[in-house]
Amino acid sequence: MSKTVSLRLLKRSLSELDELAKLEDKDRSTLVREILEVGVREKKIEHSLRLYQAGKVSLWKAARLAGLSLWEMIEALSSKKIQIQYSEHDLEKDLKALEEA
Repeated sequence: MSKTVSLRLLKRSLSELDELAKLEDKDRSTLVREILEVGVREKKIEHSLRLYQAGKVSLWKAARLAGLSLWEMIEALSSKKIQIQYSEHDLEKDLKALEEA
């Protein structure tokens, strides 16, 4: 089920959206939905990376929060140059989470 959302944009942003929509042969609404979906996904990943870096969640939990596979999360960490911190305790937690999944 979809819902309507209103937002205010600067004229420049609206112009850029229209330009991009024309280049991609899409209507403005479709383009905004696509951009929003990508943005939400990226924000979830960023949030999960911050939690992991702060030691608040395990690698496995961060991946689940971000909606990524474990290997995708490792790639995300690598791309942001965040060192993987993995202890025996983390392994135990990840194995338990894997059993529950």
